Amino acid sequence: MVLCPVCGTEYIDTFPEFCSVCSWDLTSDTTFFATAEIYQRKEEAKLNWARQMWQIVQDQKNQNSENNTISLPFGQVDEVNHNQNFNGDLKRQLDKLQAQLDRAAMERFQLHSQLEWVLYRLEQLNPEILTDTLYRIEENLNAMATPEAPMSEVGIDYNPLINLLAAGKWRKADELTWELLLEVTLREDEGWLQLIDIENFPCTDLLTIDWLWEYYSNGLFGLNVQQRIWESVSGEYGDFCDRVGWRNGESWKYYDELSFNLQALEGHLPVIIWRRRACYGVGKMIAPETFLAFISRLTICNSSR
Repeated sequence: MVLCPVCGTEYIDTFPEFCSVCSWDLTSDTTFFATAEIYQRKEEAKLNWARQMWQIVQDQKNQNSENNTISLPFGQVDEVNHNQNFNGDLKRQLDKLQAQLDRAAMERFQLHSQLEWVLYRLEQLNPEILTDTLYRIEENLNAMATPEAPMSEVGIDYNPLINLLAAGKWRKADELTWELLLEVTLREDEGWLQLIDIENFPCTDLLTIDWLWEYYSNGLFGLNVQQRIWESVSGEYGDFCDRVGWRNGESWKYYDELSFNLQALEGHLPVIIWRRRACYGVGKMIAPETFLAFISRLTICNSSR
């Protein structure tokens, strides 16, 4: 048997969603909040208020019924009863809306309770354990050895280049790379390379330069990266420049227009075949000829590892 907590109407076998007499929500489930004192107090206060309002309505209805029966003509009594029925329907609709609002409030309270539980569990975590775990992770990362780059065949010190690349100073690193190419081939005074210089470029040094650029850019830059792009466009220099960002449409870029950052296109750096503008070469060789010579030498060096 279910008893309406407001008007006391009894439901023995089945019961509706709302009380048929006072429209109170009979489906409210407070099991989840059985231990929540604040919610229980709110529920008790709401029930007490509902009981008081129900009693006031009943007293007023009884009083109006007695007054109407004694003093009003028959037609007016029917009109009053009609108005009372209308008001009763309106009240039931309002009560139904109120019940929906109550359910929404209950759901919010439930979510709040769950959030409080999660926060409580987080507070129970031992901060020392978390700190120790982070410390061990950092130790393991620091213990991971950085791969060593190949050595130089001609005594070149690549540490300055390593420092620039590690610091992300890509333009300075590119400028130093060009200087190192001249130093390796003993062409500092001339300031440009001959075909024979490229064809005899020390493999260890060429692979070192490529390795350093690829390693510190996470595979974005490097000579092998440029070689793959060159082969993908079948050796068409204009298409290659479009792919690596050295040309935009018909506009060949100047050196100052390049993107010296990790937002650049793949293969954008290093620049080893031109210095002033992408459509020009350096010295007596045009840019495509110089690049093809370097790619050929790189292929030989890779195969001889």
